[in-house]
Amino acid sequence: MRKHVVIDCDPGVDDALAIMLAASSPELDIRAIDPVAGNVPYVHTSDNARKLAGLLKLDCRVGRGAVRPLLRPARTAGLIHGANGMGGIYLPETRKDFDGQYAWDVLYEEACRFDGELELVSLGPMTNVAIAIQCHPDLKDRIKRITAMAGTAHAGNANRYAEFNVWVDPHACEIVLQSGIPLYICGLDGNDTCALDDAEIEEIFGAAPDDAGDESVPAYASRIAHFIHNRNTKEWDLKASNINDLCTMACFIAPEIAQFEPAHVRCELSGEDTLGQLVFCEPSENLPANVHYLRRADKAVYKQMLKDMMSAYRS
Repeated sequence: MRKHVVIDCDPGVDDALAIMLAASSPELDIRAIDPVAGNVPYVHTSDNARKLAGLLKLDCRVGRGAVRPLLRPARTAGLIHGANGMGGIYLPETRKDFDGQYAWDVLYEEACRFDGELELVSLGPMTNVAIAIQCHPDLKDRIKRITAMAGTAHAGNANRYAEFNVWVDPHACEIVLQSGIPLYICGLDGNDTCALDDAEIEEIFGAAPDDAGDESVPAYASRIAHFIHNRNTKEWDLKASNINDLCTMACFIAPEIAQFEPAHVRCELSGEDTLGQLVFCEPSENLPANVHYLRRADKAVYKQMLKDMMSAYRS
């Protein structure tokens, strides 16, 4: 049986690659893509979500998501993803239109449709998901599980301790953590076990296309992967690229590649250096596990999944 899934995201170059991987997977039935403000302002994340659905010929809904976090001012990462979220790469225009419903209602409707079998992949701030939980209290009984790119058990990338998605809307993250929905988190440190170096990027995605007019999916995937890798290695002087959303999607599609450990986790909601920090505790009678946290993933299988994706789009 195929997995029925809603993808909540803030595209974003890494979100784009994750959606491409999902769309190439015969194991998935993508019911909706729900954009949210995050990597760049909502006007861009929503437009990118719509255009990605069109480019990939996805017969799915594109919900209307949250334009700002629940309580905090909007924070973006345009310096990382480029002003349009795609690193200056422009996706082709599409006739794909937004759904008439808000993202949180789209999620609830699809959860009701599959009653306990729908899964959610969250690749951005959890604002839409938190609103869905608050608006529809029975949602917790209708979602099989959430797989989220969120947090870190070590150093952050937004402040000293926080990962960007959680830092943007920590209150939304805390609502999801306390929701009772089975939650599998792929954080910065777990995803880093699948970081790709120069040779591996070339091996998987080929050379960056010279023809800017090539609007094929493999060409876009290659341009985006090389943009991410060049940013990591040239601007940040890293040896390899940790493409967080892509690794998270791979762990969702093929959970057998991932090693998760149970933990009790809460989100810090204050402090200049600690806002958005995930605080991990060993599960106990008083602090039961509410999260399974990614410790590592099988890089060899991950790479093969990406090669299979590129082959599927080239055929």
